Amino acid sequence: MALLPRELEEEILSRLPPQSLLQLISVCKRWNVLLSEKSFIKNHFARARPHFIFLSNSNIYSIEIIGLDGADSTIKLHELSSSGIPYRELNFNDFTISSCDGFLFCNSGIFPKGTAIWNPWLRQVKWVEHKDKGFWPCGVGYDNTRPEKVYKILGYILCPHHERAVIYDCASHTFKFIDTPDEDRPLTHVKRYGVPLNGNLYWLRFTLDGTGDIFIGCFDFSREILKPLCLAPCQIFDTFNINHLVLQAFNENRLSLLKRCNKTRNVEIWVTKKKIDASNNSEDEKVVWINLLTLPPTNFPDLSNKDFGVNYFLYDKTTLIMCCGDNETGWLCIYIFRADLFKKFQIDLGFNRCCHCVYAPNFIPIPLEFGSTDFITFC
Repeated sequence: MALLPRELEEEILSRLPPQSLLQLISVCKRWNVLLSEKSFIKNHFARARPHFIFLSNSNIYSIEIIGLDGADSTIKLHELSSSGIPYRELNFNDFTISSCDGFLFCNSGIFPKGTAIWNPWLRQVKWVEHKDKGFWPCGVGYDNTRPEKVYKILGYILCPHHERAVIYDCASHTFKFIDTPDEDRPLTHVKRYGVPLNGNLYWLRFTLDGTGDIFIGCFDFSREILKPLCLAPCQIFDTFNINHLVLQAFNENRLSLLKRCNKTRNVEIWVTKKKIDASNNSEDEKVVWINLLTLPPTNFPDLSNKDFGVNYFLYDKTTLIMCCGDNETGWLCIYIFRADLFKKFQIDLGFNRCCHCVYAPNFIPIPLEFGSTDFITFC
């Protein structure tokens, strides 16, 4: 039997979903080698479509959205192996999960505390543990000015009268204190709402002048500093009306902001016009936001269900795919919104709470610098 040219074979295989590739790994030695090459992994990841991943007390699921180009959109549920489960005990009040450049990062605030880097498709989990009970991890990033990625963990410790920001370097296994302005404390909102993008962390931060203005806060892992990035295009309240705002990444290098007015129920999606890179942008360069989508308020949930939180991503600049709780049924739901389309899928899997986030399935192996570390106790 004649073999396809290698370039064509790689092009075809890179378009397959991860569950199909897992089956092909054991078909022949040639494919096993191909699927582990860096060029193939990079090409496959570039084509990966976002999934929602769910962690409950007993199961791990990855949910794929199928058929977004037409009116027959649906969801497909993949139950993942729990052999590489990224937590020892899941406490929904002290556990967060986020995606950064293909990896999933799970922060645990319960003892033993730590941060797990996780690839569920490869069943790889490695932990960086923090023996000291006073250290609370908030998010993960890296110095994006270097050719290789050396991951760092932003966290804080509680002192008698204030908190102190701390950086943990995953390569050298060392801690470093960071000076932060008073207005950037506490960092607990970074832990819950931080958005990783290009190695840095971004989040929504209130101003202290009572105007209702919101800044996009940033932690620059290259320079290891906390700073405001820009003013958000929406206020948290206007004319005594509260707005619900959710920050997410967009197209791998930009930010998006969902605004839902609780009074009018109007929904807007704002995105940054250019690539966001806090390490390279000059201090005087203004971040410009554009109104990408305005969606009809019909059928849009009120986003106030605190049991599940809100995550979303944008498809082809025309469609909003959102995961959040439904206040009427209490169940976790996935919504698809477009000018001419609305669909709602109830995730009835027998759990009433879970952690979830948006991520892109891939076969990127976990960096070698992650793993068990020497315990360091703060004085």
